[in-house]
Amino acid sequence: MSAISFQNLNKGELTQLLDVARDAIRGHFSDDLPQPPQLDLYSKKLLQPGACFVTLTVNGQLQGCLGTTVAHSPLVMEVHNKARASAYQDRRFMPLVEEQLDDLMVEVSVLSQPEDLAVDSEQALVDYLDNNKVGVILSDNHRQALFLPQVWEQLPNPKDFIRQLKLKAGWNSVYWSPSMKVQVFKVNSISGKYYY
Repeated sequence: MSAISFQNLNKGELTQLLDVARDAIRGHFSDDLPQPPQLDLYSKKLLQPGACFVTLTVNGQLQGCLGTTVAHSPLVMEVHNKARASAYQDRRFMPLVEEQLDDLMVEVSVLSQPEDLAVDSEQALVDYLDNNKVGVILSDNHRQALFLPQVWEQLPNPKDFIRQLKLKAGWNSVYWSPSMKVQVFKVNSISGKYYY
């Protein structure tokens, strides 16, 4: 079964995915056991394997962001699982609490297939990113870090973007290796306020 192309999703389908993410979070705060999405309610397109990230912010501050770059399961299920994980399992943050819900924003990003980018130096990557505001994955020596394209809003300078990505991976800001692997990707995303 082929993975869904992120470009094939229309506004209505993205809105459905945003609702799936909201429902996944909402299920945690209800007295009933959280229920996964009813797959028979969704189009074939949303049932194809898809890779996604779900990002949560409270008052503009990051509260959780987890996802995958590889399509493992139906996109609807990935969004559900990543929303729950972002809310309650992102180790960088305390789990989401009810008092934060009024100020919670939910963003769903469906990823394109990451593509290898042949660059022989950090400067070559900077030059590429000057004209291409894409998502980036850096990996080397069992470490990896990823920034979604939305991070460009906070880090518009390519050098700063790469420096912060390296720090996220646990390298120092000047680290670069001949074996550094660079992958780039695009996203189709939607965000909206959480509501009860």
